Amino acid sequence: MGALYTIVSYSLGNLFLGILLTVVGVGLMFFLIRSWFSNSSFTPFSYIMGFVLFLFLSFQAVLLCGAVTIKSYCDEVEVAINEWVRNLPDEVQFDKESSQQVLEQIQQEWPLVGYFVGGADFTGHTPADIARAMTDELHSFMNGFILRRIGWSLLFVVVGAFIVIKTMEHTRRQRNRGGYASARSRRRRYDD
Repeated sequence: MGALYTIVSYSLGNLFLGILLTVVGVGLMFFLIRSWFSNSSFTPFSYIMGFVLFLFLSFQAVLLCGAVTIKSYCDEVEVAINEWVRNLPDEVQFDKESSQQVLEQIQQEWPLVGYFVGGADFTGHTPADIARAMTDELHSFMNGFILRRIGWSLLFVVVGAFIVIKTMEHTRRQRNRGGYASARSRRRRYDD
């Protein structure tokens, strides 16, 4: 829940967009299920499952939107790191502690990054290339994080849709047997 609090504190837009995406996604799922199973109706348990799915997907969607926001910071982060290390001699090589200090400065400037990235080890990098290395790593980490959120969301949707379909009440359509009988009797009349 700490992640949600941080995202709410620093990016209310992510919360709104994440919930909006979830509402649209769950609504679309129910619409598609209803379209495919037109001879069935939803039960109260189906709607409860939809609400539970909404909660799980909301969490994933808000985290996904937060990760997308962090990816949008990458250019600004690179400029800031270059500014912080510009007075260091070119031959200085960063070790684990000094690269962690740079990460802590990033986390102070962009607190949302602190939730997603906990440690940094850019040993051997120099002031000339540390900014690019750190932002490339941040970008790559966020891509992986986004893919995991999408994967979890798809899993929740598949499981949720399966449970909703299994909890639906199936209704039988009544055939117009009289129509079939009358067509047969008409054929007999003309054949005689």
